[in-house]
Amino acid sequence: MQKSKQFLQFLKSLKFRLILLIVVIAVVPSLILSAAVLKYYEKRAVSIRESEILSQAKILANQIATSEYMKLGADVSSSNIQTQIDMLTTIYDGRVIVVDDNCKVYYDTYNLDDHKLIIAEEVSFKGEDIVHYDSENHYIEMTIPISDPDDKSETVIGVMLISVSTDNIVINQSYMRQVAVIVMVMVGIAIVFFAILLLLY
Repeated sequence: MQKSKQFLQFLKSLKFRLILLIVVIAVVPSLILSAAVLKYYEKRAVSIRESEILSQAKILANQIATSEYMKLGADVSSSNIQTQIDMLTTIYDGRVIVVDDNCKVYYDTYNLDDHKLIIAEEVSFKGEDIVHYDSENHYIEMTIPISDPDDKSETVIGVMLISVSTDNIVINQSYMRQVAVIVMVMVGIAIVFFAILLLLY
């Protein structure tokens, strides 16, 4: 009973309030900083991934436009461009869909929509690159117009849809979060320990 009263008195004491204040002042900014660093990492990693894929996709789109790729039909698998598309999807764990100017799927990495008509908001023939990051489902989606760079009219003869997984970025972010939690716990324990020592002596 006496110990309970002493503990309650300690909780109401100035010493406890000072310990609590020190912990809050030390821990809260660290939590905010950790969250900010993790968010920045995700934004930066996604931005780099988008730039890498966009530059390669534009090169592929130009090669498609200036070659006979769209006329190969069943022989598309023997094309050098096809090899590059397959390499892109393998490296970045993605999917590429090539759509012709009639909104018909010319090629699909997964062979799910081959020769089907695709009418979607993502399929834009306005001649502009569209990049969208879906943080909920962890993928980047791009729309790249296919047009001959030497054609002054910039006529769009097709569209390349690219979706790429960002699971590895999420995994790295999760690992960083775990490390941050461990560091925070260790720092918190150290602060409490030194705060108690400081106030007791």
